[in-house]
Amino acid sequence: MKFTRSGLSARTIRAAAALAAACLALSACGRSSPAAPAGAKTVTVTRAALATISVSQDYSARIRPKQEIVVSAKVSGRIASVQADVSQKVRRGQVLFTLESKDAEAQARQARAALDSAKANLTRTSDSSLSSQLIQAQSAVKQAQVQDDDARGLADRVEKLYTQGTASRQQRDDARAKADGAAIALDMAKQNLSLLQEKAGPQSTGVASSQVDQAQASSDLAESQLSNSIVVSPLTGVVATRAVDPGELVAAGSPAFVVIDLSSVTADASVDEGIVRKIRPGERVEVSAESAGTGALPGIVDTVSPAADPRTQGYAVKVRINNPGDALRPGMLARVSFPVESRTGVLAVPNQALVTDSGVQYLYVVENGVVKKSAIQTGISDDAVTEITAGISEGALVITEGQSFLNEGERVTISK
Repeated sequence: MKFTRSGLSARTIRAAAALAAACLALSACGRSSPAAPAGAKTVTVTRAALATISVSQDYSARIRPKQEIVVSAKVSGRIASVQADVSQKVRRGQVLFTLESKDAEAQARQARAALDSAKANLTRTSDSSLSSQLIQAQSAVKQAQVQDDDARGLADRVEKLYTQGTASRQQRDDARAKADGAAIALDMAKQNLSLLQEKAGPQSTGVASSQVDQAQASSDLAESQLSNSIVVSPLTGVVATRAVDPGELVAAGSPAFVVIDLSSVTADASVDEGIVRKIRPGERVEVSAESAGTGALPGIVDTVSPAADPRTQGYAVKVRINNPGDALRPGMLARVSFPVESRTGVLAVPNQALVTDSGVQYLYVVENGVVKKSAIQTGISDDAVTEITAGISEGALVITEGQSFLNEGERVTISK
């Protein structure tokens, strides 16, 4: 366990006041005391004074980015261009890479044309006579039949090529999709003609309206597929990794980029059960990462896990730290100082004044120029001072230097 100090300004003020008081007292003693006897040892003293002591405990932590997102394409395809690279800063919505989009553009145009045709058909169905509608419906069936035959023939040919290994799976799937679409269009055209032949004028209008709705949905889907050929950054940050190159085939969902947000980072620590109950979200702590060269940085406890990790038996604590200049990098090892205990207005002496003999702690105190060895009891301590709970009173002149080889009852000279 390592103890560090917090609340520095308050202790500095108290220490300065105590030192000033000690200096005044010592100056007064020097003016009024007679010359020290020959052979008397010279010692340095300070007065036991009230202070604030804050104790903290250090834990190792690992720096993580505020946000890390793996970017991938929603559809399979061949990379047309890559417009970002590792370490490059990117904005939200900025293009990272694009896929070849000729097929998607063609499908979008076809879908838009089908939508226009469906809208025109709805207009004609609503405004023209039944005989005119029948003629148009018959023509639509013939046209759909031709398209269905062509699409099925193409699908059969591509299937054979795929079996022979000269066509890709994507080409086979595209051909099948076109054949299925042509079959659906033919079926709808036949249904429309059937309704008209049964002299169901209002029903015919309803079918035409449904065709418009379906064509609109197909158009929206085609436009969405076209937009999926452009992959953008989901956040403002820095490119951490890039895994694609122009001309490469990528599958839908495969990782292509990793973008991280370094505007702030977290220090992930694992603390033991003895301290976790003393840590609260929102509490201010200090974080240091030697490799960053920034010294101690202020952090705020973000989350404290309510359950221990079954493997380490530690409790996960995340500390949020602002990261100006991106000095802290993900993966860096850091040290987090968590406040454990703080006491105000306690009697304290410098650590160097303490002497331990046979397991008992002592202080050498000067009273009327004579050394007195006082057994004491201590409380908490930091790297500078220790709390004294029993053995001396406030204002006692405690020897901080020169107490080696002193004996109780010896006369000493106080260094000025």
